[in-house]
Amino acid sequence: MMKTVLLALMCLPATLLAQSNDWENPQKPSEHTLFPHAHFIPFPDAASAIKGDSSPFTLSLDGIWKFHLAANPAARPQGFEQPAYDVTNWKTVRVPANWQTEGYAPYIFTDVEYPFTPNPPFVPKEENPVGSYRRSFQLPATWKGKQTILHIGAANAFVYVWVNGKYAGFSKDSKTPAEFDVTPLLQPGNNSVSLQVFRFSDGSYLEGQDMWKLSGIERSVYLVARAPLSIYDFFAKPLLVNNYKDGSLQLDMALNKIPAVTDKVKRIRVTLQDNGTTVFTKVLPIGRDSMLHMQQLLPGVKSWTAEQPNLYQLVITLEDKQGRPVESITHAIGFRTVEIKRGLLMINGQPITIKGVNRHEHDMHTAKVVNREGMLKDILTMKQYNINAVRASHYPNREEWYALCDQYGLYVVDEANIECDGMSMHPLKTLSDKPEWQAAYLDRTRRMVERDKNHCSIITWSLGNESEFGDNFINTYKWTKQRDNTRPVQYEPARNTPWTDIVAPMYKSIAWMQEYVKEYRDRPLVQCEYAHMMGNSGGNLRDDWDLINKYDQLQGGFIWDFSDQTFLQRDSLGRAIWAYGADMGTVGATSDTSFCADGMLAADRTPHPQAFEVKKVYQPVQFATVGLSADLVQITNRYDFNQLENIHLTWVLKGDGKVLASADLPHRPLLPHQQDTLRIALPVVKPQPGVRYFLHLKATLKKADGMLPAGFTLATDQFELPWYAPVKKQAVIGTALQVKQLDGGWEIGNPAFTATIKNGWLEQFAANGTAYMQKALKPHFWRAATDNDIGNSQQMRCAVWQHAGDSTRLLSASIVRQDKQQVQIRAKHALPLVAAIYEVDYTIFANGDVNVKVNFQPGDTTMPELPRMGMRMVLNPALDRVTWLGRGPFDNYQDRKYAADVDVYTLPADSLFHPYPRAQESGYRSDVHWMALRSASGNGWMARTDSLLNMGVLHFDMDRLNFNRKHNVHGGSMNNDPLIWWNIDFQQAGLGGDNSWGAKPHAPYTLVYKPYQYQFTLRPLGAGEEPTEKAKERYE
Repeated sequence: MMKTVLLALMCLPATLLAQSNDWENPQKPSEHTLFPHAHFIPFPDAASAIKGDSSPFTLSLDGIWKFHLAANPAARPQGFEQPAYDVTNWKTVRVPANWQTEGYAPYIFTDVEYPFTPNPPFVPKEENPVGSYRRSFQLPATWKGKQTILHIGAANAFVYVWVNGKYAGFSKDSKTPAEFDVTPLLQPGNNSVSLQVFRFSDGSYLEGQDMWKLSGIERSVYLVARAPLSIYDFFAKPLLVNNYKDGSLQLDMALNKIPAVTDKVKRIRVTLQDNGTTVFTKVLPIGRDSMLHMQQLLPGVKSWTAEQPNLYQLVITLEDKQGRPVESITHAIGFRTVEIKRGLLMINGQPITIKGVNRHEHDMHTAKVVNREGMLKDILTMKQYNINAVRASHYPNREEWYALCDQYGLYVVDEANIECDGMSMHPLKTLSDKPEWQAAYLDRTRRMVERDKNHCSIITWSLGNESEFGDNFINTYKWTKQRDNTRPVQYEPARNTPWTDIVAPMYKSIAWMQEYVKEYRDRPLVQCEYAHMMGNSGGNLRDDWDLINKYDQLQGGFIWDFSDQTFLQRDSLGRAIWAYGADMGTVGATSDTSFCADGMLAADRTPHPQAFEVKKVYQPVQFATVGLSADLVQITNRYDFNQLENIHLTWVLKGDGKVLASADLPHRPLLPHQQDTLRIALPVVKPQPGVRYFLHLKATLKKADGMLPAGFTLATDQFELPWYAPVKKQAVIGTALQVKQLDGGWEIGNPAFTATIKNGWLEQFAANGTAYMQKALKPHFWRAATDNDIGNSQQMRCAVWQHAGDSTRLLSASIVRQDKQQVQIRAKHALPLVAAIYEVDYTIFANGDVNVKVNFQPGDTTMPELPRMGMRMVLNPALDRVTWLGRGPFDNYQDRKYAADVDVYTLPADSLFHPYPRAQESGYRSDVHWMALRSASGNGWMARTDSLLNMGVLHFDMDRLNFNRKHNVHGGSMNNDPLIWWNIDFQQAGLGGDNSWGAKPHAPYTLVYKPYQYQFTLRPLGAGEEPTEKAKERYE
């Protein structure tokens, strides 16, 4: 017999052995928790339920708790849950709060790796802190005879529960509620509740999301009093029928029945209201069955979409024999139907386009504890940036988030709290095919679906994230489809298997999408993640959306990520910085540098420059010119449901930034996806020499729409008009030039200015009594690595270019033309590091103009791509006011400039730099016609060009931005140096944006090793001289 037992034990999975710890047993996700159900709060009657203020049936336990933090489970206080145990000298902690923000434990951020060495289901014995919580409360006397439920909104990562020293149970899922019936554990009057929260448990293996690995009680804790016979759960299915014109409400209700009191409650009253007006009321008798069902047809119902979030108020009231209310609950519902037809994701019979973002719950001060104000700010920001969908990455969010998405209109992908990406570094590779983990997978999925099932904003269930594929996901897919037949289910690693209704890949290229649409597919394509926004990113978004808008089967996707997961801190000099990675400290774990800073917004929700590009590609009104006509514009309604009846169109005609004419643009209320061609009543304009004319178009709201006020700008565009008149060159007028021979060069000038050419470089220029330069104008081929550059190893692959412009050898320099009005000097340099020749012609005119003509000739060899082709110099710091005609006002690059209009802008020199959390390339403006840098007196220097160039200005040494793997360098720490760096470039490489771990800028935005020629003219400016006018001057 003993041999048989031993043999049986040997055949068991390793995880079934030595199961002495509750926190290391995945087959037992919880103990004594109530079955998950829809979220609601009970009220005494319908009126109070609809009003929604505090309910007498709830008692908040949020606030200050007594707290003790032990280093590990063995060191946790034993018996502390007993009322006699003295916790007087314990410290305190807020609930809800993360230990880390309260100063009790270290922050850890990892993307893929677990914060401990994986050995599932076991977690560290020594480095697994345990927080013990205690507080007391007074049980309301009015709750006598009621069932009392303890609700713990989210405890990270494992929690034991006691009430009055008596064991209540435990739970593991860190992102969904755990509820316990504590009625038999309570006593009249004073009571105590005790919790022990473990930092790690077997559940931590399923919570390996790319986020801060924090601990504590992250959502509210409260008590709920329920009537002896109460509504335990309900599932409202408000669908559209009869060609989506009518509503059909299917309502299933589950009662929590205690037989002894069943005869006291006789019926359920179901009421549906529309802005306070009763639509219908139905009364259902309560019999022996605990399940009740009803269905109601509603002709001509108002449907719900993200564009038109029409809601009705469902009120369910239990009544006694006399018709008096016993308990009432309410929930906002929206009538909508989600389907997949003809391979397309449809809402109410209409294919939709997902203009989405992924969103972590993160606050720059309180970490994973978020409040209503922050959620409202997020939704407002999404609306402002034309975002219509959000993925709850990668776990169920706080309950109120979904109610707000219902109310204000956002499509939601709700995602189960399952990610074991860190197992990819373990021999097991995944837990998704391990039978001993099946219960944990199903428990987390069930908790999400049951809690959130009544929210109309949720259009898709997601089974998890980056956990490979296996039978555990087949099981959760089947369960979810059986439980809810009104929504599709997706899971990215399921790919083309039958176990996902939507093909939801990550970070697919344009080439991949082009291949995908070559044949019909029976499922929609919606990328669950795309356009990684880490640092200075967001390149080629326009290219992505040109393709998405072209093919119906490409239905959009969810940008990664909405906001950075950083913290507002101060550096050693007191400057505000966005703290990331090891800034917050690590213990026994790696820190993935700035990988927590991959949002289109900063952690305070201020926009990074790429946010404007997102708004532009997502805008609901699209403009295009028609042929070569200047006065014909095509508009397209990119809404899926809204007509353009609440849109006010206007146009503005500008010449070199000056408004010449403006007017409204009348239009028809176009149907969704409809186009129209409009004629603009442009004035007759005689083009002035050298002036650039642009037509600006804008779509604003006629009246407020939800959170957006009347007049809010939804869409813009700009088109250069073909009205250019060339400038006639004129003879140079100036005092005769004098040439002075120097050691290694020349000084050329007259009483108005001097230019010094030394060793083949423009070393100094002085005018208006000021020396403009601190360092010579020299070639520059490098850029401080962006996060995308680091990810694709550009700083290593292209390292040869970093010092190529500094390591030059002068081959020849000579005056090739000299007269009283101009001197031309030709310098030829070797660039030994890159086997190239760099030839520069300087033409100095008597009026102070210096024309610089560059000719770059590669050698007969192979070289990596160039990060930049340009020149740079250091200027006098007094030249700290920048004005330019080019794209702006924010940072823009050749593959991220769609949202940046060409106009005349003026900014302080230190405002061109954008302080990304990790300091990197910034301060750049593309398609520049001219740029002027001036002092407070008005004197200055400008660069102008006949062809578009690209320029950057920084008020500190740009080499401080270079990536340093050993030290975190912050954008907020880039204080001004006594200098101005000025880059004047032919071009800089694109930013890229497909991902931040290998993808390079797309081919059209790559600078290959080939010949380059470009030129520009440097021109001094006196006080009172307008650069707009000076830029038009041309000389022979």
